[in-house]
Amino acid sequence: MRLGGSICGAIGSADCISVEKEVEDKNTTVLTGKIDGGVSLKPNRPALVVSSTSWTPDEDFSILLEAALMYDRRVAATLGEEDSMDEGQLWIDIKNGKQFDYPRLLFVITGKGPDRKKYEEQIKRLKLRRVAFRTMWLASEDYPLLLGSADLGVSLHTSSSGLDLPMKVVDMFGCGLPVCAASFSCIEELVKVNRNGLLFSTSSELADELMMLFKGFPEE
Repeated sequence: MRLGGSICGAIGSADCISVEKEVEDKNTTVLTGKIDGGVSLKPNRPALVVSSTSWTPDEDFSILLEAALMYDRRVAATLGEEDSMDEGQLWIDIKNGKQFDYPRLLFVITGKGPDRKKYEEQIKRLKLRRVAFRTMWLASEDYPLLLGSADLGVSLHTSSSGLDLPMKVVDMFGCGLPVCAASFSCIEELVKVNRNGLLFSTSSELADELMMLFKGFPEE
């Protein structure tokens, strides 16, 4: 897996994904394991969510950060977890195979731009139990492979003219990936709600969609 090292390395301190690198089995990745001579998806694997961004004010990345934080807090509340709970023990339980009604979310953010470092610093300051972020720039041949391996795409693109449609969504659909997209005047020409994706206008709406889509993942 060419992205293995990038996936396991946390932005800042350890997180719910980086603990996987402590597994000594070379045939095991964050998402897959070797079972009976074949490679299978792990039943308690994280959901892989991909977003491509220009890291500019044209795309408000804070919406995704806030939605991720809300997902993390809402899942903890739904499962009745105390605020003082030791996330380190939770991560050990997950690494050892424990499953929950809501999965970890691994957000892989691709792209280059001026605001990347600013948001990486914000990510470092977040205290998250079940959510992790990875930022990277991929070779052209690797990007469609990532999209084809993901469970959900997120588009933060909004059009100042209200007329241009995000090609990143076209790329995601081309790889069979459903999309949650920021709503603007003509986006419904591309994203058909409840057919190939969902729309959101706020971070809270996006968090609601993440909760709905990933409840019972990966079985449901």
